Amino acid sequence: MKQSFDFKVASVSTLVGILLVLLMAWLTGNDFGTPVFPFMAILSAYIISGMVIGLISKGETIAEPGVASILTGIVTFFVINAMGLHGLSKLTGETLNVNMLLLTLNGIIMTFGGAWAGEKLQGTFESQAKGEKLIEWGWILAGTIIGVTVSLLLSTLIIKFFSAYLTPLYLSLAIGIFVTGWIVGLRSPGVTIKEAAIAGILTAVINLDIFKFTLDPDTTALTTLSVIGTLLLGLIAALIGGVAGEKMQAEKEE
Repeated sequence: MKQSFDFKVASVSTLVGILLVLLMAWLTGNDFGTPVFPFMAILSAYIISGMVIGLISKGETIAEPGVASILTGIVTFFVINAMGLHGLSKLTGETLNVNMLLLTLNGIIMTFGGAWAGEKLQGTFESQAKGEKLIEWGWILAGTIIGVTVSLLLSTLIIKFFSAYLTPLYLSLAIGIFVTGWIVGLRSPGVTIKEAAIAGILTAVINLDIFKFTLDPDTTALTTLSVIGTLLLGLIAALIGGVAGEKMQAEKEE
């Protein structure tokens, strides 16, 4: 049975998310001269808002935490930038934009994690154990692990033989995410295109985190445009891989 979008749940979670994120930013943003602590506090706010979704929603929710976290990220992005927090004073211009964008992307992931925890507390998964699942989280996790592993392995080889240029690194990321979608589509039962897409985006965000905090801590190469491009690359490569995997699975079953 198809579940309709719950505007009430999404609205409440968005409001809770915005209030919590801004509260955490205000409480921790001026105590230290580093963005680490306010960023940690803000991520915890995303988790709590996700748990609110899981606890107050009926059944398994997918769209609601996604919409709520995106709206929360958009609103708080501009408000936090205007707050002039001491902890973010070292981040200016494009550096601040990239860090805030990555914070929002990770916040979206944390919101889904919080929603899953809230639904576990509510008993949603146990009550639906015998029915058809709305989404296969196990395959999303498996695909993400495989995609990150392949991407990191290829990136290591590319850096070893071709140096750390962005173009070959993007190529390794695309291949890794394609493999993510292909594995999910080929090995999972039924049609799992949406699982492949989610796994691809998760793989892209995790790779961006690794790149940001290892190769590019000062954001000299990573820009807002490159972050958005990486997300689109992840989505497209995962969808292509997912469709290819589904077709191979269908051919084997014939």
